[in-house]
Amino acid sequence: MSGMENAMETRSKASEWLVTRRAAADWSEADQAALDAWLAQSPANRIAYWRLEAAWNQAQRLTVLRRPADAPRMGATRAGSVVRIVSALALIAAIAAAGAFYVSMPTTKTYATPIGGHLTVALSDGSKIELNTDTVLRLSDGAHARVASLEKGEAYFQIKHDTARPFSLSASGHRVVDLGTKFSVRERADRVEIMLIEGRASIEAEDAGAQRAVLKPGDVAIATRNSLSVLKKPIREMNDKLAWRQGMLSFKYVTLAEAAGEFNRYNDTKIIIADTHVAHLTIYGTFPAKDVAAFADAAQAYFQLHVVNRGGSVVISR
Repeated sequence: MSGMENAMETRSKASEWLVTRRAAADWSEADQAALDAWLAQSPANRIAYWRLEAAWNQAQRLTVLRRPADAPRMGATRAGSVVRIVSALALIAAIAAAGAFYVSMPTTKTYATPIGGHLTVALSDGSKIELNTDTVLRLSDGAHARVASLEKGEAYFQIKHDTARPFSLSASGHRVVDLGTKFSVRERADRVEIMLIEGRASIEAEDAGAQRAVLKPGDVAIATRNSLSVLKKPIREMNDKLAWRQGMLSFKYVTLAEAAGEFNRYNDTKIIIADTHVAHLTIYGTFPAKDVAAFADAAQAYFQLHVVNRGGSVVISR
């Protein structure tokens, strides 16, 4: 039985004791002893009973205040009063139960960043999620579970482990379950990449019977629709890939084509590599993610390339 069902049963029992038994004319010492025993069973019983008793007493006082001077006394109207009070108490109990159910339901929100945007979302327990450029994340932060879905983009997660409120993330048909973790997830066109920085996390396909892996610090999981592989990377290299958290892009011997693709994620002004020779040149350096001009100037200086602004784009060629 759920906690809400237990609470409703307790309130119902309290109403029965208060209205249909204690209000009866033949209330005996044995009845009182049974009531005392029920109250002694748990604090929840006593609290439910005392709350309804207060409502009962308030209802009686209102009845006395509103009764006309020539109205009949309790003997003639006792049954009607009891029925009215029972109905009122039932309504109070129903409203309270509905309120408890509403409060316990998780709230689902959608968070999004524009191109070049960066957003930090704080969960109720102090966990944090950082959204990178052009990212959409749906999050349910409930009393019994924390559930997120990365619709597109990239995010970094700092999750406080709580067995009573597990955290899980869905991305590209795969589920990541936190085991006390700092990790990043990036959606790509044909795969999703998960880098585990600290702690542990499990990853599995949402289809039953598919591959599953438990990740440790330094693990990079690459998941496609039909496969799951885990590579080992130095933590320092992982941190370089997370330079976006400080508004930077860090490249270590990556091709100009790859670097341009990264810059294009953060800027409306796109970098176009004009030929394959230039595309395969490699670059090493750290740049502000929104400074396309700095990257173009570096490419021009290092490789003596030709850079021109054309129709809102930066074209790099020999």
